[in-house]
Amino acid sequence: AAPAGPAFEAASIACGMRAADGAIEVVQVTDEGIKLGVIGDTTPVGICGSGLVDAVYVLHKAKLIDDSGRFVTDEVALEIAPHLASRLLTREAGDRIFVLHWDGEEPTVYLSQRDVRELQFAKASIATGWRLLLEEVGLVDDDVQQVLLAGSFGSYLSPASAIGIGLVPKLPVMRIVSAGNVAGEGAKMVLLSSTERSGATTLLDEVDYVELSDRPDFNDKFFLELALPS
Repeated sequence: AAPAGPAFEAASIACGMRAADGAIEVVQVTDEGIKLGVIGDTTPVGICGSGLVDAVYVLHKAKLIDDSGRFVTDEVALEIAPHLASRLLTREAGDRIFVLHWDGEEPTVYLSQRDVRELQFAKASIATGWRLLLEEVGLVDDDVQQVLLAGSFGSYLSPASAIGIGLVPKLPVMRIVSAGNVAGEGAKMVLLSSTERSGATTLLDEVDYVELSDRPDFNDKFFLELALPS
């Protein structure tokens, strides 16, 4: 386990909400601008975890967010992405935001600079965890045959976006697989089958516990993982 915090549930995000009707779950950049996928095909009222990951990924790919996670200046935005530049605003308090949805002239759903930072902290924690585990067993990214994304968040997360922000190892997209509710399925298996219960006990004996937070190199690696991959 890695202490990722609430960002993936969008709990600490300015316009964050759970994955319910009105939540932006997909964000794409097109030649015309921004294309949103909204749960329930209704008016956007917030953004959920998968939408947050998508938004940071596509804006970084469009070079409106730099590798350090900062929004670029208005001048740079006009030069590299004029069709998106009007969505980058600086509010009275000096906060930079990228508007995902407007109600008339009022930005109602947006990504703030702090939101980007929250996602960076969350993904850096996860990435540091799996990178240290790979080092522990003497493997590199490409040795990983498959990454299983569990739970409801994993079911809706775009593999390309997860790879793009550095949340998971840089692998071919087909190796990143949604696994669904594996905890629930596993619980049913051991409840209904003595063979599965015995197998689970055997598996426990084969698992080694690695305490990540006690490692002297954890903080250094965490700091490196904060950056968005070039």
